[in-house]
Amino acid sequence: MRFTTAQINLSVIAHDLQRGIEVTAKPNHTDLQNVLAAALAHNPGKIALRVDDKQLDYAELDRLVSAVAAGLQRSGIEPGDRVGWLLPNSLEAVLTTMACWRIDAIVVPLNYRYVAEEALDVLQRTSARLLVFHASREAVALPYLEAHPATLAFEVGADKNSPRRSFDELLNHGALAHSVPVTPESPALILFTSGSTGHPKGVVHSHYSAFQGIDISRQTFDFNESDVVLVGKPISHAGGLQTQMLPALLVGAEVVLAVKPSPEQAVKLINQYRVTEYGMLASDLLDFVEYLEAHAKSLPSLKNGIGSGDSVPTDLHHRFRDLLGWEVMEGSGMTEINGYYSANPRYGKRKWGSIGLPTPGAALRIVGEDGSDCGVNEVGEIMVKIPSATIGYWENAEATAALFEDGWLHSGDLARFDEDGYFWFVGRKKLMIIRRGSNIAPAEVESVIDEYPAVHASVVVGVRDPRDGQVPVACVALIGGEGSVSEPELSGFVSQHLAEYKCPVRYLFLPELPRTSTGKFDRQQLHDLAESRFGA
Repeated sequence: MRFTTAQINLSVIAHDLQRGIEVTAKPNHTDLQNVLAAALAHNPGKIALRVDDKQLDYAELDRLVSAVAAGLQRSGIEPGDRVGWLLPNSLEAVLTTMACWRIDAIVVPLNYRYVAEEALDVLQRTSARLLVFHASREAVALPYLEAHPATLAFEVGADKNSPRRSFDELLNHGALAHSVPVTPESPALILFTSGSTGHPKGVVHSHYSAFQGIDISRQTFDFNESDVVLVGKPISHAGGLQTQMLPALLVGAEVVLAVKPSPEQAVKLINQYRVTEYGMLASDLLDFVEYLEAHAKSLPSLKNGIGSGDSVPTDLHHRFRDLLGWEVMEGSGMTEINGYYSANPRYGKRKWGSIGLPTPGAALRIVGEDGSDCGVNEVGEIMVKIPSATIGYWENAEATAALFEDGWLHSGDLARFDEDGYFWFVGRKKLMIIRRGSNIAPAEVESVIDEYPAVHASVVVGVRDPRDGQVPVACVALIGGEGSVSEPELSGFVSQHLAEYKCPVRYLFLPELPRTSTGKFDRQQLHDLAESRFGA
């Protein structure tokens, strides 16, 4: 997909900050490299980030990013090298990400819940030159490091006897030895997301598309320098990194970075730091509302809440408004466009249950199976055209070609639009299971289950769950018939090979799996059966 080299002038951000001061960005650098430029020009002493009992102002954050960039550069990282990190929401994750962009390296955040097999797969496919990992995940990082001894590695949180190099070594550097000019088309970020085939795909974003995603989120949620934004979503995903943390830093706001706070912890952080904006998965929003209903906490500073990752039920909208006196925002997005393609407006009319209107710069179509445009209230697939669209999947030309059609991106989401132009999510064209905002590909889980010696075949389906949105249930036919293996035995085997969130919550043992007239497993029939047994 082609991208223009035209970039948003940072003086636009300056205008939005109502400052009248022209921002001087570094020449020959992209807007992504200059994310902190506006705040540095206007208020370098303002708090930028609170994380792990630390607070950094914009000048200190910029200094540390520059130091890590210099450390990476002096360690031998060159433009185009892939730098992986396996970290929770932390200062080290923020610094590594932004430092990579300053030296034209490509950052590869890994899901912190990965098991060793999953991390090995991602790191091998991207040929990671360097890995930053937390000491608690050493066992997950080790298989790649042992298989590729030339890989540079820096450990976070290790004790003094660890044989690994400490991340702190990267902080002991001054400014970059030399500037690294980067073109907007240069790859900047690879985010891995599961595909319908079960093999996770690496979504590649350029400096241009990554920044566009950040700026579209800035406009969508109307971030400004007076905001205090609580980021509890993982910044290894677009939802935390591109739609919350970086848009807030772009406008000079204050970010409170947490590791998936419980409702009680979130309430404490909101009141302690006078948080104004907080984005949650729809399932976490339910937990948040239930906590407030039970504890009657006041949140005077909070002005905007965002529910995403799945549909927010109308009843939950009502309960949220009853508690706080204003309406939660809702929208829909995907890793391939680095954020949201639609959202209910920050101000103005919101339609509960809808996914709102196209976000700034986005064009949406609903198309039928024959590719023709659908009319009002006709269900079809959402097609998206947006400046933040991915430049393709990492080393997967076939999947990249299938993603785009005449410049439009296939979302895989089924929806309709009403007379007012609001979009309403109907379902997913793909077989993807989305559990608390995390994608689970049935084929990936099935391939692990099928490796168990007593399993003849398996089909994994998603059933409704009041908290997680959807949860995976495995329908299994055994070689020895029902009873030849227990649910705990099979569950224990699967948990050794998959991250916890991907593991089925229940196993439905059947004499045989039903098939369609074409001989394929009848997923719809199995879904209906699992839904009747285990669904909410």
